[in-house]
Amino acid sequence: MYFCLQGCSVWAIGESSLQVNMISTTIEIKASPEAVREVFLNFSAWKDWHNGFYKAVTTLSDSDPFSVGRKLHCSVEGMEFDVAITQNSPNIFQWQGPPVKGVAGLHTFMFEPSKVNEGGTEFTQKEEFTGTLAFLVQPWLLGKNLDLGFRGFNEDLRRKVEGS
Repeated sequence: MYFCLQGCSVWAIGESSLQVNMISTTIEIKASPEAVREVFLNFSAWKDWHNGFYKAVTTLSDSDPFSVGRKLHCSVEGMEFDVAITQNSPNIFQWQGPPVKGVAGLHTFMFEPSKVNEGGTEFTQKEEFTGTLAFLVQPWLLGKNLDLGFRGFNEDLRRKVEGS
């Protein structure tokens, strides 16, 4: 099974009983990818400019806290869990979450040079969900709130970085 709803950011890919769904949101930010990434990685300051979907993200290591394999503690819309950083490069920051209520998520934040605004950033936030209950992450079920939460964070990040 494979489908994408046209104009929607939710995907479903599956084989037998394993389901993989993805939610992806993108926003243009009028600042360099380096500037956007710097604001993004300052997790302790998120509370100063974002009070929505992400309640807190905390590093759990004092020594090189953003290295692959290091843990972060996430508080997201009434759920708390630890994640492991799986990728950290100039253009991608990614973590793998544990199964929560039968669904695990691979969350990716991308900082790409904009094709629309010279010197700007195309910021993409996406999460790929796997597990036996991943089918619940659909636009008419749990996916709607996640999509709205990602979009709200993206807009708050844009406003913070652009100073508006």
